[in-house]
Amino acid sequence: MRKPLIHLLFWMGFFFIWNRIFYFYMGNPVNRLYFTFLDVSLIAAAFYGVFIYLMPLYLKTKRMGLFLLSLTALVVALSAFYSFIMWFILQHNVVLIHFRFYWTYKNVQDNRFFIALLGILAGFFVKLGIDRMEVSRQMERMAKEKSLAELTYLKAQINPHFLFNSLNSLYAQMEANSVNAKDTLVSLADLLRYQLYDCNTDWMPVEKEIAYLKNYFNLQSLRKDNCRAELFIEQPTGNLTIAPLLLIPFVENAFKYVSDRDDGQNFIKLTLNFEGNKLHFNCSNTTEARKQDDENNDRGIGLVNVKKRLELIYGDSHQLQITSGDDLYRVDLAIILK
Repeated sequence: MRKPLIHLLFWMGFFFIWNRIFYFYMGNPVNRLYFTFLDVSLIAAAFYGVFIYLMPLYLKTKRMGLFLLSLTALVVALSAFYSFIMWFILQHNVVLIHFRFYWTYKNVQDNRFFIALLGILAGFFVKLGIDRMEVSRQMERMAKEKSLAELTYLKAQINPHFLFNSLNSLYAQMEANSVNAKDTLVSLADLLRYQLYDCNTDWMPVEKEIAYLKNYFNLQSLRKDNCRAELFIEQPTGNLTIAPLLLIPFVENAFKYVSDRDDGQNFIKLTLNFEGNKLHFNCSNTTEARKQDDENNDRGIGLVNVKKRLELIYGDSHQLQITSGDDLYRVDLAIILK
């Protein structure tokens, strides 16, 4: 119902404009309405012939020769029909003309031909423009669906890896008969509850993500006896949100690839602070030069996944810099949060 009403309103407006622009010199209102009706009805007939039938047929078959032949036939048929109607009405005084009319039948044919051609061109370009807009909307919709599917896949890749590392931490405590194993198990349950249930949304309050990050960091620190783990987190102000499970892969990699030297320092340092709605995240860990090639290969898949998520979700609203030296691996990330 909406589209027919829009079309009707358009042609009513077009009729009024055409009447005022092309037949302003006619003093008799009946003559103005008569000539305007013939012109506008011819334009509309040519327009819908192309818009409804010929252009969809061409877009489906892609047969240019048939399309041009059909356009020519439509112009000739409409101009001939309207020339006959107009000349018949004039010759038999069906509508009284209150001004001197000098056109011959050839003049009427030429005039109807060019007016029909105007409708043909309008139908062609309007249909082409609408089709391009529809294709653009479809491509945008497909891109969003692809992004959503890719994000879901990336989350699924990250989650099992995190669970594996966390269970390793718990196993290490149980091996040592630690009395803290029960508390660790409770913490692990909280982490999994967050991961499996709480974060199944596009956006998460940044406070919850920080709490999850703290629990994970403390849990992993328990099994790193030969490593100094430092955590500095500033609480945000305002109702900021972040994509869930976005920062944890960097911390996970830090614990996985931290150095284990007996003759030097081994540390993991994580800092997180805010500047308005801009999050600054830094995670660094010592590493061993001889393991760089193997570690970089292992990190590659995880880093590619995180980079894809950042690009899909934040685009130009984030900056990521990764520095890999002989004995230090550092991640600097800045995100403008919602």
